[in-house]
Amino acid sequence: MPRSALNNTIVPLLRRLTKKLGEQQAKSELRWMTEHVRAVIGESGRPHEHAEPSYIGARLWRGQPAPSEAEIERDQKRFSSVQWAWLRQAVSDRVEKNKPLQYILGNQPFGKASIATRPPVLIPRWETEEWMLKLSELINSTRAQQAGNQPLRILDACTGSGCIALGLACELAADSARITGVDNSPHALALAADNLARNAKQLRNKVDFHELDLQSPGALARLQAHGPQWDMVVSNPPYVTPAEYAQLEADVRDWEDMRALVPIPADADSHTVDMGELDPSGMSFVVRLATLARELGLASADVAHAADPATTGIPRLVVEIGGEKQVEPTRQAMHDSGLSLTEVWKDMAETDRVVLGYLKA
Repeated sequence: MPRSALNNTIVPLLRRLTKKLGEQQAKSELRWMTEHVRAVIGESGRPHEHAEPSYIGARLWRGQPAPSEAEIERDQKRFSSVQWAWLRQAVSDRVEKNKPLQYILGNQPFGKASIATRPPVLIPRWETEEWMLKLSELINSTRAQQAGNQPLRILDACTGSGCIALGLACELAADSARITGVDNSPHALALAADNLARNAKQLRNKVDFHELDLQSPGALARLQAHGPQWDMVVSNPPYVTPAEYAQLEADVRDWEDMRALVPIPADADSHTVDMGELDPSGMSFVVRLATLARELGLASADVAHAADPATTGIPRLVVEIGGEKQVEPTRQAMHDSGLSLTEVWKDMAETDRVVLGYLKA
C-alpha cells in the first residue's frame, strides 16, 4: 500500500493510541474522534455550517462499550484529506501531549446542557453530572408539593465552566430558580459566559456569572450585594489532597488548573507553591464553604426565609468531596456552622461523593 494511502487508514492511529491507553480505551477514544470528524469537522477543516455540539464525549464518562474494529473502519470511510489531517493531529495530541479527549473534542454533555471545554478550566466529570441530576430531581419533587413558591436563589461556588449552574438551570422546573455562579479564574469565567450563550435555548431558569474570590475579605459583602437572600450553595470545590495531586495522571496534572483541584491559599502562586505547606486533608475550601453558608444565613433559624415553606426539605449546602475520608470532616464543618442534619450520596462507583447539609426543622 502506498505511504499516502496508509496515512489515511485507521490502523496506525489505533496502534498509537493502544500503546498509551490499552486496546479497549484506544478503540473507544478513536471512535469518538471519528464521530466528531464526521459530525463536526467539514471537508474544508471548518465546522459544518449547521453542526450541533456532539454528545460523543458522554460515552467517555458513562462506560459505553468499545466499538469493534469493523465499526471503526466503517466510520473512517469517506473522510477528506483535511479531516484525516485533523484526526492525525488529534491522536498526536492525545499520545504525545497527554491532551484530554474532552479538550480535543471541545465539548462535554452535562445533563441537558452542552458544555464547551478548553484548557485550563476543569473538565466536567460524570460524578458531578450524576449528583446534579439527582439534586434537580429532589428539588423538583419537593417543590411540586408546595404552592406559591418563589424562585430559589442558588449560589454555585467555584463554578468553573458553569456546568453545575447551567445543568441545574436546564433541569429545574421553569422559573423555579435564579442561579449565580462565581469563580476567581478569568479563564473559567470567560468559558462560563461562552457556555451561557451556547445553552441559551435550553435554559429554563436565569443564570449569571461573576468573578469572585470566596477566600477574599470582601467576598461576603459582594455576595450580599448580588442577592440579600440565598437559599442554597452548591459546589464542586477543590478537594484533592497534595499527596493525591502528585499521583494524578499527566492528562489531568499537565492540563487542568491546579487551583480547581487542590485548595490553595488565595495569595499563593500555584506554579511555585510548596505542596508540603498545604492542608494535607484537602478540606480547607470545604470548611470555607460551610462557614460561608452560615454567613449567608443558610444555617440560621432566625432569618426570615429559613422557615419559608419553599425551602423546606431543600438542602442548604451541597458539596462534592473526594471519598469516604472526607465525609466526617465535611459533616463536622456543616454541623459547626449550624447545618445539623447531613446526608451523603454515593456515586455509581459506590464512592462517597456528595455531602448535603440541611437546616433542622
